Amino acid sequence: MYVCGVDIGGTFTDCVLVSDDGKIVTGKAPSTPHDPVEGFLASIEAAGSRLGNGHAGAASAVLAETSLVLHGTTVGTNIMVQRNGAKVGLLATQGHGDALLIMRGAGRTKGLPVEDLMDVASADKPKPVVPRSLIREVVERVDVNGEVVVPLDEDQAVAAIDELLAEGCEALAIALLWSFKNPAHERRLVELIRERAPEVYVTASSDLLPKRGEYERTAGTAINAYLGPKASRYLRETRSRLTDAGCAQDLLIMQCAGGVITVDEAAEAPILTLASGPVGGVVGSSFLGALRGERNIITTDMGGTTFDVAVVRDGAPITRATSIVDQYEYVVPMVDIASIGAGGGSIIAVDERVGVLKVGPESAGAAPGPVAYGRGGVDPTVTDADLVLGRLNPATFLGGRLRIDADAAGAALAEVGQRLGLTAEQTAAGAVAIVERNMAEAIRQVTIQKGYDPREFVIFAYGGAGPTHAAGYARELGAKAVVVPLGQAASAWSALGVATSDLLHVHERMAGLVAPMPGAEIDAAFRELEETAREQLAGEGVTADRMQFRRSVTMRYRLQLHTVEVPVSPGPFDDAAAKALVDAFHDRYEQLYGEGAGFRGAGVELVSYKLVATGSVSQPSITDEPAEATVPAHPSGSREVYWYELEGRVPTALYDGLRLRAGDTLEGPAIIELPDTTVAVPPRTSAEVDGYGNIVMTTQED
Repeated sequence: MYVCGVDIGGTFTDCVLVSDDGKIVTGKAPSTPHDPVEGFLASIEAAGSRLGNGHAGAASAVLAETSLVLHGTTVGTNIMVQRNGAKVGLLATQGHGDALLIMRGAGRTKGLPVEDLMDVASADKPKPVVPRSLIREVVERVDVNGEVVVPLDEDQAVAAIDELLAEGCEALAIALLWSFKNPAHERRLVELIRERAPEVYVTASSDLLPKRGEYERTAGTAINAYLGPKASRYLRETRSRLTDAGCAQDLLIMQCAGGVITVDEAAEAPILTLASGPVGGVVGSSFLGALRGERNIITTDMGGTTFDVAVVRDGAPITRATSIVDQYEYVVPMVDIASIGAGGGSIIAVDERVGVLKVGPESAGAAPGPVAYGRGGVDPTVTDADLVLGRLNPATFLGGRLRIDADAAGAALAEVGQRLGLTAEQTAAGAVAIVERNMAEAIRQVTIQKGYDPREFVIFAYGGAGPTHAAGYARELGAKAVVVPLGQAASAWSALGVATSDLLHVHERMAGLVAPMPGAEIDAAFRELEETAREQLAGEGVTADRMQFRRSVTMRYRLQLHTVEVPVSPGPFDDAAAKALVDAFHDRYEQLYGEGAGFRGAGVELVSYKLVATGSVSQPSITDEPAEATVPAHPSGSREVYWYELEGRVPTALYDGLRLRAGDTLEGPAIIELPDTTVAVPPRTSAEVDGYGNIVMTTQED
């Protein structure tokens, strides 16, 4: 039997099959934006063709032998990018209907790339998810303590609902003031809507995001309603078509916090799936890192469109308390991933403002793609540059499934370079150097700027283009080593990460305690959260021995707005533990913001409790077969490759990645060719294959 993980990216859809005995097979198919399920099934068919033994040609043959299917989806992200979600109406407390439109003071700059922030005066607020014409205020009021000050005026509320339904709203969002303290009014509004229009998609903030922060809670609720109708249809249709194709198990969906949830849960809260695709790679890196004994990892995913970076610290992915999409910030915890426009499809051009070469953030995407793909692309990309430099082999690119026109790529690069007095090769080399330095800078933003030293981390490099460029940005950062995970699985690593994911739920509760804090109250709060989490996981079929819980709290200096997350040890919690928690907050604050930045005299407030509950659903077995000794690998050939470090072409050894075995070593410059990716080993770099099949590169210090 197999565990199947599928990840839909902007350019390709990846599938990974993990058998009971640890065998891993990957499949890759072009993404199909017009019908994502088509690319989903095609990727399974591609993996099946590599299995052989009657699995080729139909996804049903593979699904008949699959015990679990897990999916990382971009449907929610695509809806936000394309702005083709539902027509949403919003119900808010009287006098507070403009919270979504006012945003925060920094709202118009949230999530913008650096190049836009340099011209902040021209930045504007995003197109409203809910226009002012579809916002209705209802007469009611709950105070800060959850007491009803003004009862809900049901007649007025029904009139407001009828107005929004008459406007053709497909979904309704409800976000009332202090509803997380007392949800009674929101729940009554849900009942009134169901009575009048049971087919309308409804999201109540007290169900989705019962947290402090009027704007952030309203934004998240409105976005969820905006995504809801289309995302829920996609999720349920995908499950239905998989069932028709022979899948006997329920589909599980990757979420942004780092685990999976059921289709029904994802359909009710599709906001949890935003940016969930890259999270799969982070989860997979954490899984493999535990097997290798690596607890501090920088994950780097270079696909066709973006370069995604995250940090695994002490064995767990670093998360953040809020998420941002299209400049909207909302209170949904997620794995902290930084993304820049640097992928294989990133376009190489001349920056007209300063007359220099630039790479990205614009991308050729899946269609038309790089010039070499022959699909109508006219702007050269990073993939075209790698082909011209000789890093990629046109004959074996993507396993030979795609015909490549390297001459067309060279002509496009020559045209760009002519404007700067450069040859095609010089343009390609310059573009590769630029994109690798851009990626190094993205890594600095999630490490150095947050108190972590990249020299203490191992870099995991995956995605279709990641292994081709990882040694370049790793050298610039001084990282300990680069791991290309499981060799041939690296190009579909996010899909494998999805396949290794567990059920995960995040439970949070507001606190509002001021130090010195009573340990008994903190202990009681976590016990209640754990009981709720146990009941939820048990309802999903998870036994007690497969449940795990991770505690943390958010804390801040009094009168501050921003919080810091601090881990909390399991077990009983007393006053001494509460005092130690305050000390841990001071230490973490100074790690983040610099020694001396803390101010103990201000006092400390515990803002909220957080419990991450996981239930193990799939534990793929990956076998370690360590070599008795290291031996030089045998090259399969040689070709001239241009290395920008050497400023020219040199004979470069070629290695068939599928023939490499544990203990094989090689010295750069070298190229390791795999069916769906290429590992570039630059000069002054060595590589070794470990017992899991990982290709581990180390660079010599300059």
